[in-house]
Amino acid sequence: MVSASAYKGPVGPLRHRCAQCPATGVKLLRCTGCLAVRYCSREHQVAHRPQHKSACTKIRKARAKLAEEDHRVRNATPDFFTPANAFETSVGHFWGILDTRDYMRARFALAVEHLLRLGTLDGVQESLEHMRDMLRLGRSDNLGVRDIAPAAMLRLDQDQECYDFVKWWATCDPDGLYDWGDMTLPHLNIRGADVLEKPDFLIGKFCALNHVVAVLLLKLKLLVDIRNLKVARKILAHRLIPPELWEPIELAAVRSPLSAKLFQKQDLESLVKTEMTLLNQIRQLGAAVVEANKGFMFSLFDPDEALEARPHSYSAGSWEEMALALQNSYATFHETEGVLPFLEDARACAARDSQNEIADTIAEAESYGFRSDEDAGRRRTAEEMLEDLSVNRIWGYLDYAVENAVYLGPWSERPSERHTRENRESWAQALAEDAEFEEAWGDSDSE
Repeated sequence: MVSASAYKGPVGPLRHRCAQCPATGVKLLRCTGCLAVRYCSREHQVAHRPQHKSACTKIRKARAKLAEEDHRVRNATPDFFTPANAFETSVGHFWGILDTRDYMRARFALAVEHLLRLGTLDGVQESLEHMRDMLRLGRSDNLGVRDIAPAAMLRLDQDQECYDFVKWWATCDPDGLYDWGDMTLPHLNIRGADVLEKPDFLIGKFCALNHVVAVLLLKLKLLVDIRNLKVARKILAHRLIPPELWEPIELAAVRSPLSAKLFQKQDLESLVKTEMTLLNQIRQLGAAVVEANKGFMFSLFDPDEALEARPHSYSAGSWEEMALALQNSYATFHETEGVLPFLEDARACAARDSQNEIADTIAEAESYGFRSDEDAGRRRTAEEMLEDLSVNRIWGYLDYAVENAVYLGPWSERPSERHTRENRESWAQALAEDAEFEEAWGDSDSE
């Protein structure tokens, strides 16, 4: 069983890191056994050996298995069912040839079950290379590589490539007539699609959960970058820093290559407009995630059980589908600075605004005898209700989190705190007016 901690490495871009200490750099030594873990010295490699031995052995065995299957396909004796060297004669059709399926399974195991889950820069890069080539060899993608690759691209900051990939799969077969066996048809040929366009093409009755999650995460990544740019500009405006230093500082404040391309030259007014566009699209995508699988957002905030599960099959909307989608994307959420804290803040804002409502709901239920001692054990607590409500309402409070993200003053005066105070005052006023109304009508009835 893979531990949930395997999905929770260092926050920030993937870098070559020593597995034993914080050292980073391209000159780190690479483990010759697995080729996917690095060390700053021989001493640290020896010290880390007890922790690394199992994964290293599994990767070496997976590579040996793949090499064995590769040799078998290349040297197959041709017959009615088996082509000679399918790597030259049957590109695009691999899954349709029975004798190549063990090869594809062995490559999937190495790429996804071992290299990707290792979580190192070398591991994720090699895993994505395998997945891209598997899609070249077998266009129909019977192993579901297309569900896993987008989040891996985001981990490597291949954000435009991720968006192009998802858009192709969402739009390649609008009428269900695409011939996956025709190698002359366009395949994964979208380049430079507009990441700020409306996500309508991705959302529908049978939308792909993994792809919606990937685009949601990409747009959250861009939103956080806009926040960082706005904060950087606020700070720079109050410091005596030469203008020629502003650009490199702003570039250092963003994570996505797309942000440097799209946002860095925008003035504040344009940046705010783009921010609102992204915010509205994120709400739309968030609602689509909830529609596709109601459990995903709950497990995103409490992921360990789903990350450690190993479902063998799933149906649309099921817990098993959610667990697999979370395993494909959680490391990306975790590594992308600011995204999970942003969602947590929106959830906290929703919780604060929902407390009075839940308290009143429970009080009203008790006043009607719906929470008697004998059925209290079957009813949910206020804390459980608040937990659910805060997740369900998170998309309606993203604007609070956006305002908080660029606020640099005292915590008690954050925009969300002010909004909550205003909402509570409005709630109290509404209750007082209701009480006055009931009292007035009660007096009138008695007369």
